[in-house]
Amino acid sequence: MELAKLVEALEADLVFTMSLGSKELFHSNLLGWFVANHPVVAEAVTGWAGPVQVEREKLNTDLLIRADGRPPVVIENKVFALPDSVQLDRIAEKFEGQNPCLELLSLTPPVWGEQAWASPGGHRWTWMSYEQLADRLRPAVAEVAAADEYAGATLNRWLDLIDRLGDLTRLVGQPGLDEPLQLPRSQRDLLHKARLDVPVQKMRYQQLAVELGSRGLVGAHTDLTNGTALVDWYADSPHGFEWGWQLQGEDFRLAIVVPEGHPGRGNSASHRAVREEEARRHFDFFTFGPIDGAGPVKPVRVEFGSYNPGFTYRYISIPGIEMGQAVELCMEHTRRIKSLSLTA
Repeated sequence: MELAKLVEALEADLVFTMSLGSKELFHSNLLGWFVANHPVVAEAVTGWAGPVQVEREKLNTDLLIRADGRPPVVIENKVFALPDSVQLDRIAEKFEGQNPCLELLSLTPPVWGEQAWASPGGHRWTWMSYEQLADRLRPAVAEVAAADEYAGATLNRWLDLIDRLGDLTRLVGQPGLDEPLQLPRSQRDLLHKARLDVPVQKMRYQQLAVELGSRGLVGAHTDLTNGTALVDWYADSPHGFEWGWQLQGEDFRLAIVVPEGHPGRGNSASHRAVREEEARRHFDFFTFGPIDGAGPVKPVRVEFGSYNPGFTYRYISIPGIEMGQAVELCMEHTRRIKSLSLTA
């Protein structure tokens, strides 16, 4: 579906408008309500026949489903932005010894893909896409409607919304290697009207993290600052600070992050001066190689940039950088950093 028509359909969708205030919480609450109140939905989600107990926002989980004599089902719901392994381990640890069924629900696949995954803490997670959830729930609509006409209509409209969000994900949320990492401004403006620019940015940069993970890079992290998505990666250096890279929008930064206790850690001009002097001692780290196939890049700043309390960087701007170029750039500098760590 053309993006303009899809955005128009979403803006006309009452359920989508209702979801904008709380996004993930909205979807968690709807799913939890249907599981708690309609056994056919509970069975579609868990595979269990019989009564269940549903708790929302319990033990830092989005959705917790229990039934007598069964291990709990824990659903972590992330519509657009995916959690990292530390967060997933923190959730799982609350259910040690209970053999929980751990599921991540999201529009886009996590770094580990569709297969089951053992987190660094040894907890086994599986991924369920929103479209898989919709496929499970659609056969239940008629039975829900027979018991409660309004609930059946609401479930049906919610599943229609999930379909549209799936269309959005396929259309602009998962760029191929030969596509620009950033959408054109005209498309971003169109998405902004429906309050979808930031969520789509998150999906696209999460896709970069997935591509890096498929190449063996562990620890790439996605975030959003000042309304712009980013991917970054850091490693401990032999010098007592972290060093790494950050791609935010079309700006690629090489950075060091000094820890608590370092004389450069703080918010004052003198702290910043100490950080920059630390950076100058490792100036070889702050070098950028050519970017195959990329257009002209904005020259690096001679002086360092800095974010309080501990971040110091140099950067280049790469207009129109493609997904594949971003992958190669991030992997190349990861290799450089690991090599520098061995030779320092």
